[in-house]
Amino acid sequence: MKRLIIGMTAAMALALTGTARADDTKTTESKTTVKHSEDGTGSVKSEKKAKSDPKGGMNATTDSSTYSKDVDKNTMGGTTTKVEKKAKHDAPGMASDSKLESKETIEKDASGNVVKHEKSGPDGKTVEVK
Repeated sequence: MKRLIIGMTAAMALALTGTARADDTKTTESKTTVKHSEDGTGSVKSEKKAKSDPKGGMNATTDSSTYSKDVDKNTMGGTTTKVEKKAKHDAPGMASDSKLESKETIEKDASGNVVKHEKSGPDGKTVEVK
């Protein structure tokens, strides 16, 4: 009888511990694509999404980010590089949400000298970098 009670107690403890750990879930997805040509042009795109659900239901937090970089030939014989970054944090309630977006463009001539360098920040304004 004692062994039966001890066995039942141990089984209940394991069952309760298993359900407590199952409530805290976190999933992550990521995807990266790289394309490269012999002439020096190409593109990179990376996406990542993470979801954390500590107590289940309405407490889920989602983080997602995207990074893309494109390199193309320009009319000066050089390259034009465009970099775009986006990040988003979605938490319960509107006060905890945030969003970030930035773009950067770099133009180089045939010698590799930077001719034009522009950045745009979170406010959306484009500024030339010296």
